[in-house]
Amino acid sequence: MAIRIAIGCHSYLLGEGLKKLFNKEDGIDIICIFDEGIDIEEIIKMNPDLILSDFEIFRAFPEDSTIDKKLKILLLGDNSWLSDVERQIPEFIVRGVFGIIPADADSEILKKAIKVVYSGELWLDRKMIKKIITKMGTSEKRIGLTKKEKEIILLICHGYRNKEIAQKLDISEQTVKSHCNRIFKKVGVSDRLQLALYTHKVWPGHI
Repeated sequence: MAIRIAIGCHSYLLGEGLKKLFNKEDGIDIICIFDEGIDIEEIIKMNPDLILSDFEIFRAFPEDSTIDKKLKILLLGDNSWLSDVERQIPEFIVRGVFGIIPADADSEILKKAIKVVYSGELWLDRKMIKKIITKMGTSEKRIGLTKKEKEIILLICHGYRNKEIAQKLDISEQTVKSHCNRIFKKVGVSDRLQLALYTHKVWPGHI
């Protein structure tokens, strides 16, 4: 079944360009393009699986809009706001954002992010996650994360599944599962999304 995507861009031409990018992509169906002034509730009634939106459009979404938990939002970033978005990530996630694409990402990254977000995983820029991991400081020491556990957290937040993590770190999938269980127990969370929220919570500047 194809992933049903609604594209929201303040520049309709950009939205059309994105639609053309996916025209020949198997498994992706662009159901509509919308810009400012469109009622988000009307878009939701079209039953998209994912909203691909730039920040200008997302910022106009009513904070109390009824967004089904199955509907996920993937934000298209740009250099004008990425420096400020870091503090807002937990709020964004609560509002349905499952991923943020940096301004310098290419089309292949975008396609991969769509599939990762659709599967229910979180997608964040690797550089952004590295900043979070390296700045965990006092909180990291308090819970005693090992180097391997930090590497796994980084990969989890970047959307990798256990099998992919095992391949990247050259360890067994069962070992990854064991590490994940220990990480969840140390941090006090029950799933990957909560782990990502924790990672941002301990980030200096948002404590």
